[in-house]
Amino acid sequence: MKKVHYFLMLSLPLFFIACTEDIGTLNVTYYEAIAIYGDLDEVRSRPINSTSQAIINPGKIYIAEEIILIGEEEKGIHVIDNSNSSSPETVNFINVPGNREFFVKGNYLYAESYYDVVKLDISDPLNVTLEGRAENVFTNELTNAAGETLLGFTYEQVTKEVNQNSNLYKEISTGDWVYLDFAQNIIPRSAVPASFAGNSNQSSGTINRVTYSDGHVYILGRSDLNIIRDDAAFEVVNHQASIGVEMETIFPYQNKLFIGSRSSMEIYDASNPSNPSRQYYFNHATSCDPVLPTGNAVYVSLRTGDFSECPGNTNALIVLDIENLQNPNQVDEIEMRSPYGMAAIGNLLFVGEGANGMTIFDATNPLDLKEIKHDSNIEAYDILEHPTRTDLILIAGTTGLEQYILDASLNFQLESRINY
Repeated sequence: MKKVHYFLMLSLPLFFIACTEDIGTLNVTYYEAIAIYGDLDEVRSRPINSTSQAIINPGKIYIAEEIILIGEEEKGIHVIDNSNSSSPETVNFINVPGNREFFVKGNYLYAESYYDVVKLDISDPLNVTLEGRAENVFTNELTNAAGETLLGFTYEQVTKEVNQNSNLYKEISTGDWVYLDFAQNIIPRSAVPASFAGNSNQSSGTINRVTYSDGHVYILGRSDLNIIRDDAAFEVVNHQASIGVEMETIFPYQNKLFIGSRSSMEIYDASNPSNPSRQYYFNHATSCDPVLPTGNAVYVSLRTGDFSECPGNTNALIVLDIENLQNPNQVDEIEMRSPYGMAAIGNLLFVGEGANGMTIFDATNPLDLKEIKHDSNIEAYDILEHPTRTDLILIAGTTGLEQYILDASLNFQLESRINY
């Protein structure tokens, strides 16, 4: 097993800057993260199933007919019995150490686990089994001098005086994460796997880095794409490096892959699923952006804000006509408040706007959206449609997953709430 010796220390984005005390320096408060090392073989051998536990730090959410899966950042996935939607009950916990991103296809769950991607059979949600493991998908092991493997970070808020001419200050000022080694040297972000950095922002639906299409699992990094063929071998068949910058979301549609980055929406032709190729590139203002294709339209939500992970001042919903995939055409740009996840349900488009509520559009003509309602009383970071009940909509907020009955007048009646 190949290992790369590397010492890492991580700093999170700028938290705030105090008053200037000396010319050329500022007091900067941010979070330092100290690397955690351990035995990766022991981690890989841990039991899959565990007792139910409280949801503390939620991640991805997946909705099936009678179960809900809610990720627990870096630890695993909660299994919730939702056969009675008015009284959901947690029934199992799937141990997937290091997990942030996962995707479900049929009876199988595909999830990142530190350096690996695992395939789990969830046909019996009370007794989940391991079906396959692709090792070192994201990178070879990063180890310390003792041969222990990097398994994550612990975080601490610190305040330091930083010279405005220093590389550290420049990194912090970008609003991006700053990585430091044991000697306080800055490490390029590309040197740290996406699986170790950031979080999945308590969301799912249109906000995914892992997806499945045509017998292949696609795992999107910041600038690369790993492809696993879903056969008995379950191993990486292609690694496409340096295909983009600050890539954030991937969504399969027909034989295409729609990839959203902070500055673009890209369409990849996946007719050859093991080797997709870029077919179209649409440049937009720097922002955070899920991408949702439906019919002959693609919706791109652009979200920015001061002192956020997406700095800027553009909050909009872009509508693209993709009838001709060789030459998509932007047909509209709709001003929004703070768009996050989206769901196309019937002739309606639901757009979560975080703390600013939720906006509903009439999408009878997908290329000519008409806003018909904005509900500021619902905190919505993503919207998920129940797979079999047309009257039940699930909305992910920062403190819980709420299930609503939606009537013909688009009024929401709370059915139940899963707190986290």
